[in-house]
Amino acid sequence: MNQQKLDPEEEDRKKKNGDYEKAFEDTRHTFSGFRYDFIGKNTFDDTPEEREKFYNNLFNEQGGFRFWLNTYDDMLFDQKANDQAYDFWKRQVRKRVKNPEKQELLAPDVAPHPWGTKRPSLEQRFYEVVDQDHVDIIDIGKHPITEVTETGVRTDKGFIELDVLILATGFDSVTGSLAQLDIQSTRGGTIADHWKDRLQTSMGIAIPGFPNMFFLYGPQAPTAFSNGPSCTQFQAEFVEEAMRRVVKDGITRFEATDEAENDWVKRMNEKWDITLFPKAKSWYSGANIPGKRVEPLNWAGGMVEYTESLAKSLENNYQGWHTAKVGA
Repeated sequence: MNQQKLDPEEEDRKKKNGDYEKAFEDTRHTFSGFRYDFIGKNTFDDTPEEREKFYNNLFNEQGGFRFWLNTYDDMLFDQKANDQAYDFWKRQVRKRVKNPEKQELLAPDVAPHPWGTKRPSLEQRFYEVVDQDHVDIIDIGKHPITEVTETGVRTDKGFIELDVLILATGFDSVTGSLAQLDIQSTRGGTIADHWKDRLQTSMGIAIPGFPNMFFLYGPQAPTAFSNGPSCTQFQAEFVEEAMRRVVKDGITRFEATDEAENDWVKRMNEKWDITLFPKAKSWYSGANIPGKRVEPLNWAGGMVEYTESLAKSLENNYQGWHTAKVGA
């Protein structure tokens, strides 16, 4: 990640110069809500030497999410382009891992899924730590845990004695918390009932049958494919603008239409299907939860198109919404 400690003097200078105001404005015009974006050309527009230099700058010199979201336009959409990114990433990781067996586990020669279609590891020294001689790694995909006892765990590779067992079993991301809420629809049923056959929302911010209810940083919004604070801010700005208008117009009931919801589900799948994300078994699609339906949970069309869709829904007399007034 190339994280660094902040320099108070440098931070004061940035504030005085308006650097942060510019940074916040930049986030409104990028795919992911970060300051940076895809670079406007494809992987094979560059020579192998140019690609190597470019990748090195993103990965080693700048760090952060740049290798994921400040890269070639086709990296998350074309498998051959993605293979180039994976090959560079693999070589960088293997430089940091000396143990050959661990190299193959952590950065296998054949990619287990397209690079970036699972959340990239946000780490500083992870690979150096697990490469230590006293740290073992077991691929439980190949060697599943068959027994947990008071003193350890067993796989087909043998019994491992433990003092502490930490369970990192995943989480029901994006939809899990909302689906557990006992909020009743005006049509009957809960949010979970509404999602029984498919995940469906209007622009990842509202649901037909649940008037005057918005949710932020949730399913079918940019959410996990974005800078979280940017996503939440832009959604909150939309809610504020919608509330200003409905108060001004005397509207007391504001509810997403079924047509808007159906259109959004259609667009969600269209955007998802042209990417490489469907090739990965990931929490991005709910595949980490046994028995959960696998489907796109996050909007893959970028922040700019998303915020434009929100704004357009208020045009032409609230075209994406049912509205009503008390006594009307």
